[in-house]
Amino acid sequence: MRKHVICMYFAAVSAAFSIVACSSSDDCGLCGGGGGDDTSLGGGDGGSKADGTTSGGGDGGSKTDGAPVGSGSLTPGTSTLTIDAGGRSRSVLLHVPSQVTGHMIPLVIALHGDGDTSANFVTGTTALQAKSDADGFVLAAPQGITRDVTVGSQTVPSVDWDPYNDPPNNIDLPLLDAIRSQLVASGSIDTKNISVYGYSQGGYMSFRYGMEAAASLSCAAVLAAGDPFGGSRPTLVTGAARKIPVSLQVGSNDTTGAVSTADAAHTELVNNGNPVQYNVIDGAGHVPVPGDFSVPLDYCRGQSLP
Repeated sequence: MRKHVICMYFAAVSAAFSIVACSSSDDCGLCGGGGGDDTSLGGGDGGSKADGTTSGGGDGGSKTDGAPVGSGSLTPGTSTLTIDAGGRSRSVLLHVPSQVTGHMIPLVIALHGDGDTSANFVTGTTALQAKSDADGFVLAAPQGITRDVTVGSQTVPSVDWDPYNDPPNNIDLPLLDAIRSQLVASGSIDTKNISVYGYSQGGYMSFRYGMEAAASLSCAAVLAAGDPFGGSRPTLVTGAARKIPVSLQVGSNDTTGAVSTADAAHTELVNNGNPVQYNVIDGAGHVPVPGDFSVPLDYCRGQSLP
């Protein structure tokens, strides 16, 4: 089954910046057991930009070696949280691995692409849930809400996340804050190791939230996406509370516009002095996820707040 993904650039007349969105009938490469776009996934990991800006993140850290001792309220298993934020009631898939027992462990907030579900994203589009069990981190995957998003005088149709507007006109940024705050309050989270991970439209949301919450996040992983403003709102990066590490991963044959926005993000981050990993996957397109989904995650798992 071919998945159609269209990225759209908008000039926001009233705001003097441009935005980019991925609107698709299906960003979940394994929804319904099918998947793929106009190009096939290339072999290998495609390597990294050979400009000295890419750094490795090791294997993401060991299971619980060195994890702070704790006795928080989270218990192993998979459940669904209901969180009220931004004036909406939102659903969050929560997976807690066995390593939480007796420890405070990392948190990864995972954001799916347009047309996907939180459950499929962590078990089908990627194997994030299995990675959570293997590496010992709490996984929180909120469900996006498909809607048209108005930015100034422009309308971005049928997207699941809004990385463009500011609160109170943004229902997603407050949700991500609420997820982080509620799970930290459980006493089970290592607050020096909280990262956000997103793909496609979720990747644009991951970049935005990484900058907005840089003081509280250790890293942002951005797959098949980049800066949602395409570099036209530089204060998003330069005005962040700290130079948060970011992992960017995109397919060289992605025709949705993600390559140019990833390039713009890479340039912004390097110029600002942010630690950055940039992987361009030779021959890969937009769907399925380009390259090994775990590479950006492992980089981020190797980062921590001061």
